[in-house]
Amino acid sequence: MSTIPDNLKSQHLFVLVGGNPLPNYVAIRLLRREGGHVYLVHTAQTNKIADRICQGAGLVLGQDAVKVLVDDGNAAEIRTKVLRLAASKSGVGLNYTGGTKHMALHVFQGLIAANPRLTLSYLDAETLSMRIEQGDSATHSFAIGLAVQLRFQELLALHGRTASIIETDLICPEVYPDLPRVPYDRWREWWNSASRGMGGRTTDIALPTDPAFAPLRPHWGDATTLGDLAAHWRTDVSTLAKWFGEAGLESYVLWSVRKVAEAAQLGETAKNVKPSAIDFEFDVVAMRGYQLFAISCANSKDKGTIKLKLMEAYVRARQMGGDEARVAVVCRAPANDPLSSPRRIEQEMMEQLGADGKIRVFGAEHIAQLPTHLLNWFTAK
Repeated sequence: MSTIPDNLKSQHLFVLVGGNPLPNYVAIRLLRREGGHVYLVHTAQTNKIADRICQGAGLVLGQDAVKVLVDDGNAAEIRTKVLRLAASKSGVGLNYTGGTKHMALHVFQGLIAANPRLTLSYLDAETLSMRIEQGDSATHSFAIGLAVQLRFQELLALHGRTASIIETDLICPEVYPDLPRVPYDRWREWWNSASRGMGGRTTDIALPTDPAFAPLRPHWGDATTLGDLAAHWRTDVSTLAKWFGEAGLESYVLWSVRKVAEAAQLGETAKNVKPSAIDFEFDVVAMRGYQLFAISCANSKDKGTIKLKLMEAYVRARQMGGDEARVAVVCRAPANDPLSSPRRIEQEMMEQLGADGKIRVFGAEHIAQLPTHLLNWFTAK
């Protein structure tokens, strides 16, 4: 993690507000000098976004922040407004990560006319670095991926949303190291047979006697039914039935994430996260600094199903986390299928979405050592 020196920060920081508030939030946190003033240059369309940036960054309008409404099609108005605000001020900076190219050009022209020593900055989403230029000096680049810590709820708030559902607890954490030792095909066959025709009587479903489930039996105590096991694991039967129905995959993925959380320098982790007013649920999320990692879970070998899950997660993750977001799917696709292997699916999706380096597909071959594979993904450059 790099620290930006005070001489490259700004007493009067202008930021261009775009459709995603995250870059503006990060820029304000890193580039505003203590006690400095922020000018949020926005259009009518991004007015509410500017308000949320102020709230998220702890700024008070009229005290240490000003909203500057401009018409993106009126170059003269843009130049005049920012020139008037920057006149006779020192320590002026412009972060031009957000906004349109037209807005950036004319805000720059107005500010440079007021202060030739203007400090320019840009947040590079590909490298998680802040590039800073000051006058005629060389460009400075600072790695800032871990410099700003952000919780998932704070990220949602920047978008005007909350989490209507978010789960952080894992039932029986001791079971997950042994979970991959049970063949998924045997698991699915048992569950489909055991739950068929049970209706609401899931409490009475008998735990499997199949030798394939031997790795899990030490974690069952004296339980012989789902009702017994729910009491032993201190959860409710409906939650446990869902867990068995999905072969514990979402919980196993979250456990794997947490297994490497310290080594990967992760912050908040959670599963079954449903943002308000969106018909979509993130299966597993992790925050690393201000970067969102979203993981979709698919108990399937079907290429179409896996690609759909990955595409949905990719679109939603980018809406929340911007270009910095990274997305993966954990599925059952085998490595030896030339048409539907994890590598083949990953390559096809990267080409289809133009998402080189931004998505990963973890298949059947990865599940037993999933924590190690996730660690490599979280920390990849």
